[in-house]
Amino acid sequence: MTPSARPGRLPVIDLLRGLALLAMALYHLSWDLTFFRFVDWDLQGDAGWIAARYLIAGSFLALVGVGLVLWDVQGRDWRRWAIRLAKVVAGAAAVTAATRVAIPDQFIFFGILHCIAVASILGLLFLRLPPTANFVLGLAVIALPILWRSALLDHPWLLWTGLGTQPPRSNDYEPLFPWFGPVLLGIALARWWLRARAPGGTVDGDIPGRPLRWAGRHSLAVYLVHQPLLIGLLLLVGMALGRDPWEMLSPAPDPAPLLIDCQVQCEQQGGGTETCHAYCGCMVDGVRAQSLWPALRPDAAPELKDRLRDLAAVCSR
Repeated sequence: MTPSARPGRLPVIDLLRGLALLAMALYHLSWDLTFFRFVDWDLQGDAGWIAARYLIAGSFLALVGVGLVLWDVQGRDWRRWAIRLAKVVAGAAAVTAATRVAIPDQFIFFGILHCIAVASILGLLFLRLPPTANFVLGLAVIALPILWRSALLDHPWLLWTGLGTQPPRSNDYEPLFPWFGPVLLGIALARWWLRARAPGGTVDGDIPGRPLRWAGRHSLAVYLVHQPLLIGLLLLVGMALGRDPWEMLSPAPDPAPLLIDCQVQCEQQGGGTETCHAYCGCMVDGVRAQSLWPALRPDAAPELKDRLRDLAAVCSR
């Protein structure tokens, strides 16, 4: 029996999971390119990037709801459910442990895998509700943190709720509110989908879709390995371009102090306010774009100092 025909699997669902994984990998590649200072994209503030992140995470969690419905209508194989849950919990624990070591000030304590694990349990309570009820509840879960929050839920042990007033520092934070909402929406949509007698079992055999369906069948493994692979690849690219891998892995310095110091020194040397503002803005942008932060240290290598002087000459013009 082929993997796509095994009980509990529908090719179209594997394809949708694969597409979600592809979108996630592209988003994480963009994040990595920004972190390693290959590009200067505002992933945290740009509305387009924020919307993309929400849509990608929401699609994963909606597919969790769809998977629960399929598991329910196919006879509730508790052994399969428990094995899958154990794998997700183990993956979440691995992500927490790895990020606790690599980025202790922004480690992942309740990311998307943690949310999927909790949703896989809580979702059982909602499987037999009418689809309309789950749809309305899903929208309510999404809306609640927009309408109401409480400082009483700012305690570290309650951050998983998502209803506190202070968002924590974490590289992946998917709390129960609002992210259980897409799971309930997925449950509702799956019920309507099955009622329409559209099981989606015919999306098979096309060569372009095979890698995506394969990724969808192994979504947890792909999720866990794709980011280390991307980071390793970008480190190799950076080294090939002559960049120091340790410098790439260090967080980018805050440009604000450099901008202020540059402005003060420029005006003390007789420059006008507007002229100094333009010059210093050019210097900060150039230092950030060319990763010239090490050139600002007193013990910087002569070639870095030369590059900094070349940048200053360009900005002076």
